[in-house]
Amino acid sequence: MFIVGIDIAKRSHEAIIIAEDGQVVRKAFSFRNNCTGYNLLLEQVRKLTLVKSQIVFAMESTAHYWLALYARLLKDGYTVMVLNPIQSHSLRELYIRKAKTDARDSLVIADLVRFGRCKASNVPQDKILALRELCRSRAYLVDMA
Repeated sequence: MFIVGIDIAKRSHEAIIIAEDGQVVRKAFSFRNNCTGYNLLLEQVRKLTLVKSQIVFAMESTAHYWLALYARLLKDGYTVMVLNPIQSHSLRELYIRKAKTDARDSLVIADLVRFGRCKASNVPQDKILALRELCRSRAYLVDMA
């Protein structure tokens, strides 16, 4: 099994791929938050295995930037775990070097899954997500008025 830890950001994400024994099999790499970037991510994964059940993608629920990647991975039949950022923050504190880097964050996310010490966040159904985004947009517009 391989675990793909992804540090989510607005324009580009950082990913790392580790084996279930913790060995890094693909060093951290960046990919854009678009279709081209998604294809790059899958290209890196497919170099290791074509069996979707042997891959677990893990990411934090960072603002709304994770939603498109999450939805696409699910649609394509992959296992995806969405983690609460508080979980990865607590594990990050255990590392000796406290420097925050996207590469380290993606490793922390992957390690959380590997250790089995994370609880996947409950991701609402599409209609609930859409309604939530509409409500947030409305609240923003009302505040602007």
